[in-house]
Amino acid sequence: MNIIEKKKQIVDLMEKNDESLSFHKPKQHSKSSLMWNYFKIVVINNVKQDMVCCDKCKQLFVYRSKDGTATLAKHNRSCESDSADSNTKLFNQTQVTEYYSSSKSHGIPKKFKEKVKLACTEFVALDSRAFELVSGDGFFKMAQSVFDA
Repeated sequence: MNIIEKKKQIVDLMEKNDESLSFHKPKQHSKSSLMWNYFKIVVINNVKQDMVCCDKCKQLFVYRSKDGTATLAKHNRSCESDSADSNTKLFNQTQVTEYYSSSKSHGIPKKFKEKVKLACTEFVALDSRAFELVSGDGFFKMAQSVFDA
């Protein structure tokens, strides 16, 4: 089922007040986004969906944890608010920089780092090379180009 069909299905369930549909706030921890104060995860038959619902306007959005909450933040700022204060509207205005991805590299998963570390160790041991081979600037630049690819 594609995203559009899934969205239609959820809207139908919402209109019917179907019991199989529920909304849950994710568990909060120290690194949780503040956006979860304004959105809930869609759950159908006790199965989390890749969809969230805005608490204010009930609009549905595709959400996967790997993508982060930037889209939710954009919507939250533009979602109709009760305040007509012009300072609030100016503060909530979407910035142009939010429409392109950051040039900062995202963290490399720990599992991947461990695999690379093990592969480097095996490379040095099997080819009888010095460990300094995998600790120089040239190696780091080469490894970074592999991660960026």
